[in-house]
Amino acid sequence: MKGLLTICCCIYLNLPVIGQDNKDFAYIDNKVRHIPSAETYSTSAIAGYMRSNFKTDQEKLRAIYTWVITNISYDTDSMYHINWSMDPDEKISATLRRRRGVCENYATLFTDIAMKSGFNAHVVNGYTNFGAASKAGHSWCAVQLQDKWFLCDPTWDIDYKGNTKYFLVTPIDFIETHMPFDPLWQLLEYPVTYHEFKRGIFALNKDKPIFNFKDTAKFFFQLDSLQQLETSNRRIKQAGVENDRQKNWLAYNQMKIAGIYGEKDMNLYNSAVADLNEANAVFNDYVKYRNNGFIPVRPDIVMSKLLDDIPVLVSSAKKKLAQIGQTVDNFQYDTSSIINSLNKLSGRVTEQKSFLKKYLSLSGEERSKLFYK
Repeated sequence: MKGLLTICCCIYLNLPVIGQDNKDFAYIDNKVRHIPSAETYSTSAIAGYMRSNFKTDQEKLRAIYTWVITNISYDTDSMYHINWSMDPDEKISATLRRRRGVCENYATLFTDIAMKSGFNAHVVNGYTNFGAASKAGHSWCAVQLQDKWFLCDPTWDIDYKGNTKYFLVTPIDFIETHMPFDPLWQLLEYPVTYHEFKRGIFALNKDKPIFNFKDTAKFFFQLDSLQQLETSNRRIKQAGVENDRQKNWLAYNQMKIAGIYGEKDMNLYNSAVADLNEANAVFNDYVKYRNNGFIPVRPDIVMSKLLDDIPVLVSSAKKKLAQIGQTVDNFQYDTSSIINSLNKLSGRVTEQKSFLKKYLSLSGEERSKLFYK
C-alpha cells in the first residue's frame, strides 16, 4: 500500500514556467495577508472570508490561491504525517493545523476552499515532464471560472514573488508540462496521448475523435465518489496504460474502489443483522404473549397481524446479504450463519402462524384448550 500511496507525492524543483498573461493582482494579494487568524482554521471559514471580501469570481480564486501558496510550507516530511488517511477531510484539517504539505496537500486545500466558495473544482493527479519531478506522481487543480476551465499548480508557485506562473492557465498551455492520469482533466477537445506528451508534440490533431470534455466534466460532478473513481479508471484504460505510473494509479484507484465496496458490504451486513435482531425481538414478544395465554386480550384483527412484520424483515435481510461480495470478494462476513438463523426463524414463524390461524378460528373455551394440548 505504501508504494501506491506515495506516487501522489511530488518532488518540488525550480521548474521552467509556462507562458501566461499575468494581471495585476497586487491589491488582492496584499488584502489576503490581512485575513484574521481566527478565519483560517477551517476551509469553510476561509471560503466565507473570500466570498465576503472579494467581488468577482476571479478575485476570489486569486485570493484563495495566494493564501494557499503563502501560508503552507512545502515539506516532504508531511507526506508521511498527512497523507496516509484516505479521508480528504482529515488531510485538509491536518494541512491547516501543520501549515505544511506536499503537492497533494496544496491541491486538495485549494480545491476544497474553491468548492466551498461556489466553484466547480477538482484535484488532478498525474505526472510532469521535468527532471526528477517527472519520475514521481504530482497533483494540481482544475477549476471552472464562468463557463471556461483552467488549471492551477499551487506547488509550482510556492516561490511566489508577486508574479505567479501557474494560476488559471489555459489547458492547451498546461498540457505542455502536466499530464493527468485521467484524460478528462486535460480539458481538451483533442486529448494528447502519452507518446505525444513524452515526445513534446502538443499541436492539436483534429484527425482524432473530438472529446466533449465540458459535458463529461459536468456529468462527473453529478456522480458519487465511487462512480467518479470507476468512470475515471475506465477512461484511463481506454486511453491506454503505457507506464508504471499509470499502472500504479489504476491499482491505487482500484484499492479505493474496493475500500468503498468493502464499506458498503459492512453496512449491508450490519443492516441485515439489525433486521434479524428486530425480527427476533418481534417473535420473542409474540412468544411471551402466547405463553401468557394471549392476555391481555386483543382484537382478532390485531392478533392476526402479530407476526406479519417478521417475513418482511427476513426478506429485507436476505436481500442485503445477497448483495455482499458481488463486487469484491467477501472474506470477512459469515453470511451463511445469518441466513441459517433467518431460515430457522422463518420456520418457527410458519408454525406459529398456523397456530394463530387455528386459534382465531375458535371461540370461547375452545381457544383456552389449545394451550393445554
